[in-house]
Amino acid sequence: MKKCTVGPLDEGQRLDKFLTRYLKEAEKGFLYRMLRKKNITLNGKKAEGSERLKSGDEICFFFSDETFEKFRGKEEPADKAAAAVPGDPSRVSVVYEDDQLIFMNKPAGMLSQKARPEDISLCEHLAAYLKAQGGASSAGFSPGVANRLDRNTSGLVLAGKTLPGQQLLAQLFQERGLEKYYLCIVKGRLEEPLHSRRYWKKDAETNTVQILTEPQPDTQPVELMIAPEKKLKDGFSLLRVRLITGKSHQIRAQLAALGLPVLGDGKYGEADLNRAFAEKYNHPLRHQLLHAYEIVIPADALTQELPAGSARKAWETIRGRRFTAPLPANFSRCLDLLTE
Repeated sequence: MKKCTVGPLDEGQRLDKFLTRYLKEAEKGFLYRMLRKKNITLNGKKAEGSERLKSGDEICFFFSDETFEKFRGKEEPADKAAAAVPGDPSRVSVVYEDDQLIFMNKPAGMLSQKARPEDISLCEHLAAYLKAQGGASSAGFSPGVANRLDRNTSGLVLAGKTLPGQQLLAQLFQERGLEKYYLCIVKGRLEEPLHSRRYWKKDAETNTVQILTEPQPDTQPVELMIAPEKKLKDGFSLLRVRLITGKSHQIRAQLAALGLPVLGDGKYGEADLNRAFAEKYNHPLRHQLLHAYEIVIPADALTQELPAGSARKAWETIRGRRFTAPLPANFSRCLDLLTE
């Protein structure tokens, strides 16, 4: 007989999902048959497989050692496991962290998630960071980001360190319970706040989007709330943007469509403008000056009550709070150069 004690990273998983990862060489039919025959038990009792696991639960396997080892599969050697986490923990800039959640300030130029197998993204750096912190291992959960920013956009990215934490963030984003604010430097003036409602259409081949004033086939509505924050030199402005819908490239493309191109944006901005700024101020622009600087979590952001457990505890910790990511050095420098 073999035993397995559920750790905090596996809390909240269904038992059957956990078993398919823990006994990775076993077929699902075999696992359900073992559950029916009580050859796999949960806390000493027969289980169906649909039970939600809690930290400290005990799973017993009444198999021979040979059978258990066969279905468990080979463990990766320690050196190979370390090589599988190629990230750099020093690349993780923590804004907030607790037992369930971690909020990070992603630098411009870093992917939020892999685009290709060989990429190193914030997810890999996060895995390395948690490993360096001595985080608990899990048979069926890998921490990952709950929201994504474009590679060349900096700012707040939220992640769950545990499954309950990840589920909480997924629910918050799905219900649009979070207020997400960006700062950007644009060419042009906005005298009054603007609630912009347009239509978004993506070209997958060119990885660009169009912003249209009327709906067309394959378009989706997009929405921003834009407010002037500060008038800058040479006709530039600092804007505060609240993201209502979450489509790729939405802020940059929509501001460009409104005649307010983001400084440094090589895709929707103005190349001549970027070049002229770099020459005048002797300061090259490597990334667009767009920063996801603040997330507000209203106390009533969730419409569905969370079950008792770690997710509810995490929710009580962050509800009614705001989290701010400091401006990156390049953004601050450009802001200083353009301030009267």
